Amino acid sequence: MSIRVRYIAALILTATLITLSFIVLYELISHQKQDAEIVNIAGQQRMLSQRIALLVSTSKVCKNSDEQRFLEQALSRFKQNHQQLVTLDNLPSAISNIYFNEGKLDARVNQYITTAEQILTQGQCLSPSPIDIHELTKLLQQLDNVVDIFEQDATQRISLVLSIEVYLWIATLLLLGIEAAFIFSPMERAVKRAFAKLTNLKEQAELAAQQARKASKAKSEFLSSMSHELRTPMNGLFGMIELAIDNPEKSNIYLKKAKAAGRQLLVLINDILDISKIEAGKIKIEQAPVDLLQVLDDVVSLQRVYCQRKGLAFDYVKDPHLPHVIKGDITRISQILHNLLSNAIKFTEKGSVTLKVRYTKHANGNALTFDVIDTGIGIDESKLENIFQKFEQADQSTTREYGGTGLGLSIAKQLAKLMQGDITVTSAKGQGSTFSFTMAADESQLPDINVAPSANLRCAIVDDLQTSREYFEHVVTSMSIIPKSYESAKAYLNDTPLEFDVIILDLSMPEMSGVDLLERLKALKPEKFPKVILISAELERLDDEKDVSDLIWRTHAKPINRRELEHELSKLIEIEPVSGKDVQDRNKKKRILLAEDNEINAEIVKTILQSEGYKFLHVKNGKDAVEVSKRHSFDLILMDCNMPVMGGIEASIILREALNVKTPIVALTANAFAEDKEECLAAGMTDFMSKPLDKDTLLLCIKKYLGF
Repeated sequence: MSIRVRYIAALILTATLITLSFIVLYELISHQKQDAEIVNIAGQQRMLSQRIALLVSTSKVCKNSDEQRFLEQALSRFKQNHQQLVTLDNLPSAISNIYFNEGKLDARVNQYITTAEQILTQGQCLSPSPIDIHELTKLLQQLDNVVDIFEQDATQRISLVLSIEVYLWIATLLLLGIEAAFIFSPMERAVKRAFAKLTNLKEQAELAAQQARKASKAKSEFLSSMSHELRTPMNGLFGMIELAIDNPEKSNIYLKKAKAAGRQLLVLINDILDISKIEAGKIKIEQAPVDLLQVLDDVVSLQRVYCQRKGLAFDYVKDPHLPHVIKGDITRISQILHNLLSNAIKFTEKGSVTLKVRYTKHANGNALTFDVIDTGIGIDESKLENIFQKFEQADQSTTREYGGTGLGLSIAKQLAKLMQGDITVTSAKGQGSTFSFTMAADESQLPDINVAPSANLRCAIVDDLQTSREYFEHVVTSMSIIPKSYESAKAYLNDTPLEFDVIILDLSMPEMSGVDLLERLKALKPEKFPKVILISAELERLDDEKDVSDLIWRTHAKPINRRELEHELSKLIEIEPVSGKDVQDRNKKKRILLAEDNEINAEIVKTILQSEGYKFLHVKNGKDAVEVSKRHSFDLILMDCNMPVMGGIEASIILREALNVKTPIVALTANAFAEDKEECLAAGMTDFMSKPLDKDTLLLCIKKYLGF
């Protein structure tokens, strides 16, 4: 009920009670006035009866005398009063009984009047004739009784009026109490609530305005830092390309650095795309087998290098019961771990960074927990919540000192929640921080690899990093190659170094590096030098090591592409090695259709295909791809998804459904999200590759569908 309705109801109730009280009291007072007149008449009747008796008994009633006139007046008034009393509408029963029943007062009064009238009609001045004293006494007594009864009746009416006034007073108080309890109190509460709501809305508006100003400032600072973060790798990218053009003899070094700057730029772009996808609710988490050992090795190998560059210790502690393969999204898991570890390293000037990995089993599902612990600057407790907000860091001054966009932790937390987990933090200013990333982790297994067993092939794994040794052992064992691991170059050399067919060797190790090991191994002058696969996150260090470059069979930069490593190892266990010329001749028989509208991207792919001897046809939109597929057959189609006239998705649907083309179709797209991959596969595409394209990965994908 609204305040207006309550207020009107209170007024109506009050007005009704006042009106009722007025009507009742008016009627009662009217009756009191009438009672007073009746009592006055009854008293006057008694007085007149005495006066008449006195005139008749003590005076001579002569014609035209004063006595006669007084007697006539008294008798006339006596008769009139008597008539009024006996004709009253509500004559009390006691008085009626006196007048007409037992008391017979009416007859006695009439007789009294008749006697007085007879004296008046004589017309002679006679001596007074006394009235019968007994009759007169009885008459006076009855008249007194009438007066008493009228007075009693009036008194009862007055008592009734007083009682009614008391009841009305009580009713008024009760009504006021009811109104106070059920109308005015709720009205007061409603008014208070309204004021409280208005006050709250005002506070919220002020808070929203403050937050809007803060958000505007944060976004301005974000745009400023984003501009800096984007321009820095872009400057490096363009600068290195210019140096490569001006200094052809060093172009290899400069182009590798340009590639590194490009990858840094790609990370920033992916962060921005992730935020837009998360806010649009379109991001999806892939549920596929994830080689957890590979993820940990990739992350730890790269982040340990950053620690070493800053003079920090890197510690890795894992649960001994950690599963090798889980279900999840390898890209997102790596993204979160890289973000947490890079943040820990960025904000730590001395001390250490630690990664702890725990695996716990629960009745409602198993979980992985990654604890990233640092001894850095720490975070004030009051600002812990802010660090997960977009565009914000714990302190905006850290942006100027340490760089960054303030997007990483926000993205990481959202991704963790999408993986049925979360990211929490405990920290204290100046005492370091601990970030804990939890996620659901059901055990799984990778698809079996069809590799011809080769029990005689032995592989040495030389790496000081535990995660790398565990991962390479896992890969090598899955290919039926016998592994043996060494945690240092000295341990390997102190064993039987010449008994191995292949060495997976880390470049950067304490005490003795991979280059030093190769020099020592060369000095032993083996009859057959083992195949050396050099692994490092800092391959650029090889540029100055010309003496051992001929000893290295293959190099792989961390993070490792497992498919590429398996491809290299598989070559060692082939029964009949295939020469490069045979591969070229075989590839010339394969026809590839490339649908790509961007000239630069097309040029990159065409150059890669030409280098491998493949025949190809290039079209610039999906419509042309459909048309040429009607006239020619291809062994593989490389299809860009976003093209003018007709996109790759639509073209693939037509090829599959309308033309019934069975040729494998590989999507080439800049949309690198799981939902984009699902859309491509749903359209009938066979595989999915995200841009920017990596040469080795592209060739492995092509060979997967065309064969070696």
